[in-house]
Amino acid sequence: MSIATSKFLSYVLRHEPAKVGIVLDEAGWTDVPALLAALAAHGHPLTFDELAELVASSDKQRFTLSPDGARIRANQGHSVDVQLGLTPREPPARLYHGTVATHLASIRAHGLRKGARHHVHLSADVETARKVGSRRGKPVVLTIRAAELAAAGHAFYRADNGVWLTEHVPPAYLELPTSARTSSTRAERIAIAQATLAACEAGRYVNARGDVIELADGLARAKSATRLYDLARYAEAVHPDVHRGARTTRTEVTGESTIEAIRRLSGRGHVACLNFASARNPGGGVLTGASAQEETLARSSGLYPCLLAVPEHYKRNRAHPSTLYLDLAIWSPGVPFFRDDAGGWLDAPSTCSVITCAAPNVRALREAGTHDAATVEATLHRRAGLVLAIARDQAVDTLILGAWGAGAFGNDPAMVARVFHDHLAGAFASVFAHVVFAVLGGPGDRNHDVFAAAFGR
Repeated sequence: MSIATSKFLSYVLRHEPAKVGIVLDEAGWTDVPALLAALAAHGHPLTFDELAELVASSDKQRFTLSPDGARIRANQGHSVDVQLGLTPREPPARLYHGTVATHLASIRAHGLRKGARHHVHLSADVETARKVGSRRGKPVVLTIRAAELAAAGHAFYRADNGVWLTEHVPPAYLELPTSARTSSTRAERIAIAQATLAACEAGRYVNARGDVIELADGLARAKSATRLYDLARYAEAVHPDVHRGARTTRTEVTGESTIEAIRRLSGRGHVACLNFASARNPGGGVLTGASAQEETLARSSGLYPCLLAVPEHYKRNRAHPSTLYLDLAIWSPGVPFFRDDAGGWLDAPSTCSVITCAAPNVRALREAGTHDAATVEATLHRRAGLVLAIARDQAVDTLILGAWGAGAFGNDPAMVARVFHDHLAGAFASVFAHVVFAVLGGPGDRNHDVFAAAFGR
């Protein structure tokens, strides 16, 4: 059966039945004899057996024959007015959508929109979404937090061929792969960082709608309240008047970036995130166009000026001989985040407190011949405890963590996940309302899968 015939059949059953002189009923059905005659008249002759084979062999199960073989319809994708009689269903936690890079700018701004079709089409697995995207070029697979979207009131349907349908997926419920989040060149990232610092110095920025958004007061409060924590003197730094009652902690592993998590979770009580920090340079390589997690945070917010307020952190770590670094952390409350991962100005800032803390640099330890796995794990355990204690004592409700140090610093993601799991199941059980591990890459990426296994997600 020719691909051209299959495509023509899709076209007339979804979009232009009148082109070949057939009529669809209100549910999208048409008579098979009339369809076969119309196809033959327009250069696509089929027997009934050939039509049945086409329906059965369609890789996406695009069509359905009625049980008696007398009628046929397309399963979804219509632009003509039909009512498919679908019943709302509860979707899985995550669904997927295949697209291409040229569509990403619009998707970041507006989400997934149905356009002329009745619904946005989503796949239940990554591979199917990848195949869908590859029809238009090199595929990019997006992850949709479908269960959250349904909980927010969006209806989902499942077509007969397994395709999931909904009317709109807003940007806040999308997770984009790493390549779709950041600027592609170092020069672009440097320019974004410079513009961010200029906005911080000016105390304002202009968003895409032309509105002037004030930053000065919020940034001044964040800078003035930024503090250095030293684990060796932690008893002097805690807030003894903070008492937290036990509560059920929701733990989540996502494929989103820290910035995306901040935007999604903004307003859910006191939100804080962990900055996977450079121990020796504030903001890491933000001024030279580096693209790791810390640089993205610093390019997108008022974090960099806050880090400059505590030079002792960097001075002491530079003087320390080992790239295990020191048990130090910086607390910056209420930092305004006002750009997305790609450098776009947000309509309004999201506020998130930041705990800046460096993991051991295992890659440098190996190069120096001083790596010892037990020492690294003990260091990670102490330092993760410091991070969680700061969050607890600062009354954080929602805490955004991730694959801390498992990128450029070369830490074993399984070790990092184990350390956090031990703390959150032990001394810090029931402390936070919500803990999110934002691990880029999504299902199939090693870091993500390790954390998903550790936390049962």
